[in-house]
Amino acid sequence: MALSHDSPVYPVRIVLRRTGLTAELLRAWERRYEVVAPGRTQGGQRLYSESDVDRLLLLKRATLYGHSIGRVAQLSNDEIAGLLETVPHQSEPTGTEPQSDYSASIRRRCLEAVGWMDGGALDGLLRQAAVRLGPVQFAEQVVVPFVREIGEMWHDGKIRIVQEHLATATIRQVMSNLLAFTVAPASAPIFVAATTSGQHHEIGALLAAAIAAGEGWRAVYLGADLPGEEIAAAAERLRARAVGVSIVFPADSVAIEPDLRALSQALGTRIPVFVGGEGARHHRALLDQLQLRTIETLTDLRTELGRVSGGRPETA
Repeated sequence: MALSHDSPVYPVRIVLRRTGLTAELLRAWERRYEVVAPGRTQGGQRLYSESDVDRLLLLKRATLYGHSIGRVAQLSNDEIAGLLETVPHQSEPTGTEPQSDYSASIRRRCLEAVGWMDGGALDGLLRQAAVRLGPVQFAEQVVVPFVREIGEMWHDGKIRIVQEHLATATIRQVMSNLLAFTVAPASAPIFVAATTSGQHHEIGALLAAAIAAGEGWRAVYLGADLPGEEIAAAAERLRARAVGVSIVFPADSVAIEPDLRALSQALGTRIPVFVGGEGARHHRALLDQLQLRTIETLTDLRTELGRVSGGRPETA
């Protein structure tokens, strides 16, 4: 006899593989919001139906498009699907093109959205890319080249500063939401990211946090414009295994050196501090003197995080 769509047949590991959720996030959704009601084996193991999987996929998409899980968990599947219909149709991926082509296509469409000052379309495109690619590839294949392209277009006078600000604000919002819904195991090492005093450009620090999250770390983004001693205090309190600091503009700010010295004095070599951005290159000699690690690329950061953790951190 054929099983119905509601027959509980899938163990947790299959559901996690099909939905891309972590075990911790799935448990939290079930405990707090009762998003699905799995069955049980005689031994007490949870079993999920095809309907459960469908609903979890809808909920995941809704949250990654910015909807609160507390809100959408109360909606029917049809109501959630209705919310998702507000995402621009032209941004829907086909699912068949090679990943590099997909990333290039997303960036092209994002540039078009910036040109039209269409923040909603830009937001939808970036969120879809984040869902499909995951934190690491989204950061490396979409955000980094897109930010570079936007900067070059502004420098060449091809877009106005208000368009550049729209792009930056949207990227910041999407990446913040992505981090909020990337849950690592409680045992995962903690990575703290921030920018130092006077540094208001957050994208670099958010990129570092996204890379750490994608590598299985618990990424904690503290925000922008923080004194070095405050970043160090947070790292100590959280028992972080590593800290990432972004210094972009102005690279020659007089506040940079005191902040870097405060980080070095507070954390020493116990908690490695990775410093990236234009300011890191400008202060390379000081960073070497203070035994802080200069990061040139996101690949460098991934390598360093692997060394700190003794290999790729275990994920759920």
